[in-house]
Amino acid sequence: MDESPAPPETIPNYIREGLDRQGTDTLEAIIGYCEARIEWLSERPVTDEAELHGDDEQLVEVEHSESGTVVIKKVTCGKSGCRCARGHLHGPYKYVVTREGESLKWEYKGRVQE
Repeated sequence: MDESPAPPETIPNYIREGLDRQGTDTLEAIIGYCEARIEWLSERPVTDEAELHGDDEQLVEVEHSESGTVVIKKVTCGKSGCRCARGHLHGPYKYVVTREGESLKWEYKGRVQE
């Protein structure tokens, strides 16, 4: 008889053990739930402002839309000797932020007039 497939190491034992006790109908239902949950997690807006800017940046505006979270912020350029290293930030610039798995995808939209 064939051996059971080995689970990925990233699945905690308590979940694997629970899955191993289920029949095919329940496993199919679990697959459907997991796919729907992944879609929901990927599409939800980014609401934690800590995810939207670094220590050396300043949020100007955050707005949630169907296309993602619209972020307008001022940033540093990272060049040594630039005024932004002394608190004079560049921008503001507009970005659309979406979730891509467990990370954020930033799409630069350009400079915004103040």
